[in-house]
Amino acid sequence: MSFYCVIKTEMANKKYIIAALVEMQKRGEITNYLVNEKKEKIEVDRDGELVNITKEKATNNFEVSGISRPAREIANRLKQFYAYESIKDNLPLDFEIAKETEEAGEIVILLKD
Repeated sequence: MSFYCVIKTEMANKKYIIAALVEMQKRGEITNYLVNEKKEKIEVDRDGELVNITKEKATNNFEVSGISRPAREIANRLKQFYAYESIKDNLPLDFEIAKETEEAGEIVILLKD
């Protein structure tokens, strides 16, 4: 038996969500995603398991909904990549990334001196 769930997030910038989805697709964690600009909705496909990312009208934050297990797994990974893309995009000009690695599901960014 599967349960449908809605996971509320504090992710508000669609640019970083799409960048995170691109990164997840490159790594093979999701199969495909489809952006519907008109409805502020992104449909994510992970080997036939569909998860929706929609913009909540009250808070303007995005929420992840779908069958419990894939929605939770995609939401957790999406939050990691959202933060990763946000950090990379907002680094001051005098900082430069020396090395990016991932160990046991944690992304490590090493900055140059």
